[in-house]
Amino acid sequence: MKRVLAVFLLAATSLFGQSTKREVFPADYKPSPCAPDSATMCASFDRTRLARYATAFRTYDIEGEWLDAHWDEMGTVFAPLCTKMGSCYTVPGNDPIFCVDIMRDDFLNSCDRFPAGSHDFDQCKKFAMTYFLGLGLKTDTFNAAQACGKAAQPANAELRTMEAWIDQEHLPVDFDGDLIVSAYDSETHIPIRAGYTIDAGELISSEGPSATGGYAAEWKSKLKRVPNAEGHRDAVPPAMTLQFPGYQPLTLTLPIATPKMIVELSPAASALKRGKNTLTVTVRDSITGKPVEARVMAGDRPLGPTNKPLELELERGEKVPEIWVTSLYDRYSDVVAAKQGRTIK
Repeated sequence: MKRVLAVFLLAATSLFGQSTKREVFPADYKPSPCAPDSATMCASFDRTRLARYATAFRTYDIEGEWLDAHWDEMGTVFAPLCTKMGSCYTVPGNDPIFCVDIMRDDFLNSCDRFPAGSHDFDQCKKFAMTYFLGLGLKTDTFNAAQACGKAAQPANAELRTMEAWIDQEHLPVDFDGDLIVSAYDSETHIPIRAGYTIDAGELISSEGPSATGGYAAEWKSKLKRVPNAEGHRDAVPPAMTLQFPGYQPLTLTLPIATPKMIVELSPAASALKRGKNTLTVTVRDSITGKPVEARVMAGDRPLGPTNKPLELELERGEKVPEIWVTSLYDRYSDVVAAKQGRTIK
């Protein structure tokens, strides 16, 4: 039991403390007929040992009087949570730690039945966490549920579909922090431990270039550059691709508000003449309004940096080139300040 507890003490800390606006395991899920019963899934430390383990592993002080008074009550509250874990056990490809971990916040939030800050609330939080840690891996139960779940799938069944989301509705363009990705079966709403990759930026996880839904993965954002109809390149949010055995891959665009360059050319292209011309391309960020450091191009020739006077020499018979701006850091889409114009006389 001590080995199992150590695993769960580690697993519990790997989840995000931040809650999502969308339920990870919604109440409208479709229970699996292969799910173990609630009593089996809810087996944890017994009443006589729970307080001792709470002190040993979390330095919690749970009062025996409180435990006796609320044991049956909390057992009733925990039962539907354990039933959910049982259905999660039956999905081929899930694993037992994942199925327990995703219920951690639900166990703790069950203490909201008591007034926040009250003695009962404090005792309940300590009790719920200790009870959760004592659930154990239940390897034999999991293996049986997996076998049943696999046998229930018809041969040559079509790939199923998933729904997925991240824990934040909007990400800044310079995001550098933890993401949590959640996914569940589109029909049953039972969570699946889908793996994912992101096609731009730097994803840092213990699994290398990919990560697993339900657990912390650090991502340092970067926009990706794609060709556009004008022959230039746009900076667009990266895409996340999720995969799980037996399911169609799912691709999501990350919710990043992409800034744009607001560009002003002075003098206007119509005023350019033969010989040396001095021009300035003023550029600012559409979101912050701050000046943007970028490169000014005349056709395929670099002229120099934005927001500074630049020199453009034009000869007789030469067309006024397209004046455009490109970001050196892949932060903005290219912007055309002036299209190719008349022939210089």
